[in-house]
Amino acid sequence: MFKLPKEAMTERNVLPTWKYLVSKERALKRNILICRIIQPIGALLFMFNLLITSFNFWLYFLDEKMAEYFMEVPILPFFVESMPRSSLSSVIVFTLLIAFVVPLLICGLIAGIFYLIDYKKNRGDEPLNGNLAQCAQALTNKAENLYELRKKIPHWSIYAETGILTVLTAVPLVLMFIDYAADGAMALQLVLIALALLVTLFVLFWVYALLFTVFARVNALYYLSPSEWKLYELYQQLDAYWEAVDPAEFARRQHRAEKRK
Repeated sequence: MFKLPKEAMTERNVLPTWKYLVSKERALKRNILICRIIQPIGALLFMFNLLITSFNFWLYFLDEKMAEYFMEVPILPFFVESMPRSSLSSVIVFTLLIAFVVPLLICGLIAGIFYLIDYKKNRGDEPLNGNLAQCAQALTNKAENLYELRKKIPHWSIYAETGILTVLTAVPLVLMFIDYAADGAMALQLVLIALALLVTLFVLFWVYALLFTVFARVNALYYLSPSEWKLYELYQQLDAYWEAVDPAEFARRQHRAEKRK
């Protein structure tokens, strides 16, 4: 497997570096498409599946009175009713399976299709022609393009979905508050429910944020790419090599630097 040279570039590294750049360019073009598709699909699947498994999790722990408010939420009880709640282990395993494994498998299937298409489409080599200076320029241009492509991979924010999921999970407490208020409950009871609602919103938000982060990072393995910093370092290295082997380019840069003084 080719590794980028840590020392200064030499002529013998030109062709292996070119092959590396070509392969990474193709991979990045593929990864950009994969990312733009599986990030939103994965987030939506994970959010919905985590929502229904969260309700199932709460129903395992809550008493009959509290469970009634969860079953009043529209649509969701239809999905939750048949879920296993015989033991804590079954609830946890089912949650991991439905919330994490299923969305990751679906995203993996989509990514696999793109990998297969990319494999069939990109079988030929991209030639590197010209003298040493021209090859050095081609390497630099390719490295710069690679760096620009890497910046196009979207950074997905998990906080919008986390907020929505937290609010939806807290709906049963809101229903309880409304019900107690309508029945003329004591102020202390209403305050306790409101406090429980606030604590639930705060704690659940960060728990869901952690779970979303874990899911997003695992899902990102399907389009794993070199870091922007690594590609920028490579570009700088190749640009310096181009300047060193091309007297015309060196003179042009010297002239430009003098004009700036």
